[in-house]
Amino acid sequence: MMIASSLEIEKEFCFQFKANFLPCILLQITRYDWEAFARQLAITIQRAPNFFMDLPVVIDLDKVKIAGILDFIKLKEILLANKMTAIGIRGGSPEQRTAAMMSGLSLLSATSKNSPVDETVATPTQKKKEEPIVRETKLVTTPIRSGMQVYAKESDLIVTTTVSHGAELLADGNIHIYGSLRGRVLAGVQGNMQARIFCRTLEEAELVSIAGYYLTKEDMQNAPVGDGMKQIYLENEQVRIEMI
Repeated sequence: MMIASSLEIEKEFCFQFKANFLPCILLQITRYDWEAFARQLAITIQRAPNFFMDLPVVIDLDKVKIAGILDFIKLKEILLANKMTAIGIRGGSPEQRTAAMMSGLSLLSATSKNSPVDETVATPTQKKKEEPIVRETKLVTTPIRSGMQVYAKESDLIVTTTVSHGAELLADGNIHIYGSLRGRVLAGVQGNMQARIFCRTLEEAELVSIAGYYLTKEDMQNAPVGDGMKQIYLENEQVRIEMI
């Protein structure tokens, strides 16, 4: 059995959310149509209102560089109406970055997610960040309680015990959970789209994510059930779940 994360609201979607292990979310604009954007955003948020409420948003413009100058004031208003706050942009054309600055948004470097940087100072010799190398597996044998976060940097993560509600697992590689899963699990957090999540139980999981593409608890209502091992992976930018 297999499910996908795509929302069949309209044939051509205007945006795509990507999960991030920083305290914000990346909003990738894929089509410049604010009326459709506002409509689709409202429907998306209705599916998981607690996940998006009061969430800081970074706007990614890589897919709309040739769309001309966007109305960032309108975009900010739409986000605020849905209880989200735009804090900055990354990517985009020089004209778009200038318009974003004029509307009060920060410019964030496409190669660094941690601090605001004016991308106009980037030199032609700058190299694209290489995909991290996955190294020794990190093993956790104690329960992961609510509020705890475990991160396996440049490696896989194996958890043999329970992951409670409000807990979070992150890894640059794959994640294996052999106990009950009730929290959030994010594999391939540095962009490894080949990463996978393996688990026995999924019914109470809050969120699963591969390389930023995610499913919320509401999205997983039709996921395979039972004690058999399940794998979660990315295919054509859609998160899929199937029994092994």
